[in-house]
Amino acid sequence: MKLTKLLTSVIAMMLTFAFIYQSMVNGSLDFSAQNPDIYAYGWLAGLSLLLIAGTIGVASINNEDRKILLTAARFYFGCAIVTFLFAGNDSMTAVTTVYAVLAGIVFLVNGLMTKNEDDMEYGWDEKRSWGKRKVEIKKQSKDKDVWGNSNIHGKTKKDKKIKSPRKSGVFAIIWISIVIISGIFFGVAFLMDEEESQYDYDYSEQIKSEETLTQEPARIYGPGETWTVDGDFSLAFKAANETDYRNEYAEINPDQVVVLTYDYTNIGHKKDVMDLYISSVSFYVIDENGEIAETYPVTGMSYPQEIPIGASSLGSQEAFGLKNPSQEVMVYVEVYGNDYVPYEAFFKLPVQGSVPTV
Repeated sequence: MKLTKLLTSVIAMMLTFAFIYQSMVNGSLDFSAQNPDIYAYGWLAGLSLLLIAGTIGVASINNEDRKILLTAARFYFGCAIVTFLFAGNDSMTAVTTVYAVLAGIVFLVNGLMTKNEDDMEYGWDEKRSWGKRKVEIKKQSKDKDVWGNSNIHGKTKKDKKIKSPRKSGVFAIIWISIVIISGIFFGVAFLMDEEESQYDYDYSEQIKSEETLTQEPARIYGPGETWTVDGDFSLAFKAANETDYRNEYAEINPDQVVVLTYDYTNIGHKKDVMDLYISSVSFYVIDENGEIAETYPVTGMSYPQEIPIGASSLGSQEAFGLKNPSQEVMVYVEVYGNDYVPYEAFFKLPVQGSVPTV
C-alpha cells in the first residue's frame, strides 16, 4: 500500500507541474483573456489542491495516521470538485478530475482501514431474551499489577503505536527524482513546442506559396495538348465525341452523351495504395450552360488501366451525360500526386462527330 500511495502522490505532483506548463504555453492561465474551454481561476485552484494533496500523500508514506490519510483524501476530492465545476471543459481538466477522484478513493480506503491508537475496542454482551438491546461493554485491561495500574512497562513498541522517525534521505531522493523527471518532461515539451512552431512556420510558407500559384491564371489545354507534372505524370485528351448510344438501364436521361478519349503516362508516380490510375473520378465535365455532367454507362469503351512507373494507358475512354446539348465542353481535372497535393488543369474540347459503340 505504501508503494501505491507513493506512486499516486508523485504522479499527482508531476501532473500539476505538467499541466501548469502546458497551460502557460497555450495561454490557459492568461487571466485577462479567458480561454473558452478553461477558466483560469478555477483551473489554478484545482491544480493547487492537487499539488497539496500530492505533498500530503508523500508525507504520509511513513506515517499511517488516519487523520493524515483522510486529509489527503479530502484535498483530492476537493480538487476533483473544483476542477469539475469551475475549471471548464478540456482534456486536461477531465484527466485531473478523474485522477483526483481515483487518488482520493485510494487514500480514503487506506484511511478507513487504518486503526488509530485512540480507537476503543468494544465487545457486545448479547442478551438472548426478547426485547433486550445490545449492551456496550468495554473490555478490561488484561494486565494489572498489584496496585491496580496498567502494566505500561510491559507494552511493546507496537502497542504504544510508536513510529520510527522519518528518514530525511528518503524524502530527499523522492524530491530529487521529481525534479529530474519534471526537468526531462519540460525539456521534451520545449523541444516539441519548438518543432511545432517550425512546422507552423513551414506550413504558413507553403500556404503563401500556394496562394501565389493560385493567383496566376490557369492555362487551358486543347485537344492533343499534353499536361505534364514533372516527375509524376502526364495527361492529354485526344477528343470528345458524341454518341447516339443510350443505356436502357441508366438512371439518367441526358440530352447528349459525350465520350472522352485520353492518354496518360506514369513518369514517376510512386505506388501508395495503387499505381497511377486516372479515371472519371478525376474529371468534372461542364457543358456550355455551366452545368456539371454525370458519368454515363456506355458499352464497348476502352476503360483506363492502373499503370506502374514508365508505362502508359493509351486510348482510355470515359462517357458523360450532358444535361444541355453543347458544341464544346470544359473538363476540369484534379489528380493527386506523390506529395498528396492536388494538381489541377483545364481542357476545352470541341464535341466532334459520333463515336462507334458496341
